[in-house]
Amino acid sequence: MLLAGVGCLAAAAALSRADDLVTAHATTITVAFVVVLALAATVGTLVVVTRVRQAARQAQRDRDIAATDTMTGPQFEEYVARLMRRDGLHGVRVCGGSGDLGADITARTGDGRRVVVQCKRYSGSVGDPHVQKFNGTAWQIHRADVALLVTTGRPTSRARQLAARCRIVLVDRHELAAWATDGRLPAALSTSVRQARRPA
Repeated sequence: MLLAGVGCLAAAAALSRADDLVTAHATTITVAFVVVLALAATVGTLVVVTRVRQAARQAQRDRDIAATDTMTGPQFEEYVARLMRRDGLHGVRVCGGSGDLGADITARTGDGRRVVVQCKRYSGSVGDPHVQKFNGTAWQIHRADVALLVTTGRPTSRARQLAARCRIVLVDRHELAAWATDGRLPAALSTSVRQARRPA
C-alpha cells in the first residue's frame, strides 16, 4: 500500500514537472511543431513535383518513336501500355513473359470491349507466322473483342492480308509513330475512346 502511494506521488510529481516544462516552453514547442509540419509539407511537395516532372519527361520520350530502337521486349510492352493509358484505355495490364500465350497487354476500351495486344519489337520483317500465332490465342484463349499486333518492324504483305482476314489490327512502326506523337489511336480503339470521353 505504501509503495503504491509513493508511486502515485512520484507520477503526480513527474506530471507536474512536465506540465511546468510545457508551460515554460510553450512557444518553443509550438514553433518546433510548426517547423516540423512545414518541413513535411515541403518534402511532400518536392516528391509530387519530382514525380510530375519525371512523368512529363517520360511522356516526351514516348513521343519519339526512335526511343523504341534500344528497348528490350519488356520495355517495349511497358511503352505501348503507357500509350494506352495516356489515350484513355482502362485497366491496362502488362502480362507479357514466358507463358503469356500471345497476350503481352490487356485492357478495356471506354465501351467495355476487351483489348488484347501482342508486342513485337523487331527491326526487320514481321511475317504471317506471327499473325497466325497471335490469331490462335487472341480470340479463343484471351477472349479478345479487339486484337492488336503492335510492332516496330515491317509487316510483310502476306502478314497484312492475314491480319485483315483474322480481324487483327496490325500497327506498324509508321502507325505507332503517329499514335505516339499525335495520340492517334488505331481506328479499332479510337471510336470507343472518343465516345467514352464525350460528355453525357
